[in-house]
Amino acid sequence: MDKEKLNWRSFADGRPISEKWNASTPGYYVIDHKGVIRYKWVGNPGEKAIDAALEKLIQEAEENAQQLPK
Repeated sequence: MDKEKLNWRSFADGRPISEKWNASTPGYYVIDHKGVIRYKWVGNPGEKAIDAALEKLIQEAEENAQQLPK
């Protein structure tokens, strides 16, 4: 991470994480604010799929915020 100046968490530990999360490389995940995996792709899903997943979560968050008492 330091060498490549990655600004996100990255793990390369072989089997333990991949077995626990049933993950493969490359794998893409969208995790909500509660830490729940809401979307998972094996292989690159493409920019449109990731954007659509994020947009849906943002829309849900905005709808939930509107329902909160003021």
